[in-house]
Amino acid sequence: MEATKALSQREGFASDAARRKRLGQYFTGTKLGRLLAALAGAEQAASIIDPMAGNGDMLVACRQYGALSASFGAMEIDPIALKACMERIPDAAPILGSAFAPESLQQLARNQWDLVITNPPYVRYQSLASGAGEDFPIPSGQEIRHHLLAAIGNAAGLDAEDKSLFKQLALAYSGLADLAVPSWILCAALCAPGGRLALVLPESWLSRDYAAIVHYLLLRWFKIKYIVEDSHAVWFPDAQVKTTLLIADRIPRKSSAFDWQESDTFLRIRLSSGTIGVGSVVDNVFDGVETNPEKAFSRLVSGWLASGIVESTPLVEAELVSLSGVAGNLRRACTKRKWLSKLESLGNSAQAGPTEAYSMPAALAQWLGHRPHSEITSLHSFGVSVGQGLRTGANFFFYADAINESEDEVELQTSKEFGRTRYQVPKSQVLPVLRKQSELPKGYVVEAQALKGRVLALQHSALPEDILLATSKSGAASPYTEISSPLADFIRVADELEVDEDGKHIRELSAVAPNVRAGGSKKAPAPRFWYMLPDFAPRHRPDLFVARVNSGSPRTFLNKNREAIVDANFSTIWLNTESVADAWGLLALMNSTWCSAALELSAAVMGGGALKVEASHLLRIPVPRFTQAEWAGLSRIGRKLANQSNDQLQADIDELVCSALLGRPATRGELQALSLIALEARMRRERRKKMDLTANVS
Repeated sequence: MEATKALSQREGFASDAARRKRLGQYFTGTKLGRLLAALAGAEQAASIIDPMAGNGDMLVACRQYGALSASFGAMEIDPIALKACMERIPDAAPILGSAFAPESLQQLARNQWDLVITNPPYVRYQSLASGAGEDFPIPSGQEIRHHLLAAIGNAAGLDAEDKSLFKQLALAYSGLADLAVPSWILCAALCAPGGRLALVLPESWLSRDYAAIVHYLLLRWFKIKYIVEDSHAVWFPDAQVKTTLLIADRIPRKSSAFDWQESDTFLRIRLSSGTIGVGSVVDNVFDGVETNPEKAFSRLVSGWLASGIVESTPLVEAELVSLSGVAGNLRRACTKRKWLSKLESLGNSAQAGPTEAYSMPAALAQWLGHRPHSEITSLHSFGVSVGQGLRTGANFFFYADAINESEDEVELQTSKEFGRTRYQVPKSQVLPVLRKQSELPKGYVVEAQALKGRVLALQHSALPEDILLATSKSGAASPYTEISSPLADFIRVADELEVDEDGKHIRELSAVAPNVRAGGSKKAPAPRFWYMLPDFAPRHRPDLFVARVNSGSPRTFLNKNREAIVDANFSTIWLNTESVADAWGLLALMNSTWCSAALELSAAVMGGGALKVEASHLLRIPVPRFTQAEWAGLSRIGRKLANQSNDQLQADIDELVCSALLGRPATRGELQALSLIALEARMRRERRKKMDLTANVS
């Protein structure tokens, strides 16, 4: 422990925890490692590498499982973890250095491997903005991309065309991607033809936009075999990130990533925390009587995949998923992305098709039956946009509570950071704001005048001294009205407040600093100051919104007359001028069982069981191509829903939406089946909240 603390200090980190976070260290443990090794058939591999080996858990697990004669390889950037790896599996000859660095890769005994098995470090993109460390440097995101391109060029398992396409993927992945994305591409490049990938990954790869790159890579060079989900987020309780296992076989490059048949399937498995026993992650699947539970589990699921017949239990849920359905969802999501045209022929019939970026969950596709997908579209096609609410960067300054109001003024109470003091401000300099879920009404409509929260709206106002500065800079009359006391005094006090132990001021906070502009340009002749939020956009004053984090079913609310500002705690929805819908109709649609089921099945499930609904999830909801008459019907129901909520209104919404989806009147049985799909998805989340999250798989 002292050694790690001393190393962290020498490398310039505030603590060992800070260094581990920058490295993204969450070691797998041999329990989970043995399960992954079993599902990957590690005992059959002649060569096995863990390019981000940590303390060697994965390779030790492979050896324990039966990979006794395989040639091992390992790389690790942390010298302390590397030392542990060397002691545990010395014949792997672990190499110290970044897995992406050419000098590390050149030291390996080979540059293609039968099995690439790893738990890539989990590092968010914000931490990748710059490098870190001194004697043992940790590369930045830019350095990782540069090194990845070089690694692809030297990969023996890729032919010239593969290398060209892989490089396009490496150049195209988003700067918002976490470290798992380039790690995934590297692992794929190290995998020999006919080999296998076995990875531990954050669940975000299933739903995040930036993961589309690796979805494409998988579908074109690999055949997914298993995706295993940690239903109750117990595998890595300290990481606060739900994880999955992926096992995929390397196949010859397909002419198109979208060229899959309906009969091509993989097995999606969800493991309850109840499967974990004393010695194995799957001990309790077999009541603890199996001497080799991982091997037994591998045989069990292999049989399901081969036969096409699965048997779910309370501990293990399994379903066959069509690769053609996965490919279709990816195609719709990526058709307009520039990188896709470089990777797929523009004339390729596999790419042709609808451009609406909706995603159809397998359970909903099965419910629809053989309804043509040409009858399905996305919200975007109706002139609907989505986004995220207002992010001030300093809510404790920009937000306040309204205590009393007169015709022209409002009395505000500040946050605890400012002693909950009170001051008067003109109504013209604040707007009502919905800040958090506890401020939501019981019904479906938020009325601005009923909200207690206020946000400072000073885009056209400035302190007297700043007006003087603006005038002297531009030589013209100031565009700002003067902020008078006591608000002016409050801003001056806030300007001096130190918000952390390093003495940082509000104006220096990362999300506040961009408010400041020097002025003097044609576009922005007047300077802007730190207390001026950017001009409010439609996403800040939307027609509708839904909480980003939902413990229950996601519920959509209407922002009456778009009068309230909505905080970034909510994903927002608004109608463009060319929209064929209205807000009332959209309110009804978004609160349908169909949309609820789509979100339950496609949005991100957090560690504690809450459903995280981002704007991208809303945009991917598949919806029918409503006629004008159907929109009018939804609008009528939506207006009623705004005034009251009852089972009959919900039934009316569902009947209209489902009938439009099916192209005929929906039967009672079909409506009940859809409700059951939504209920089962929600119950999976709720069971997670009730589970004991203290299970230890280390």
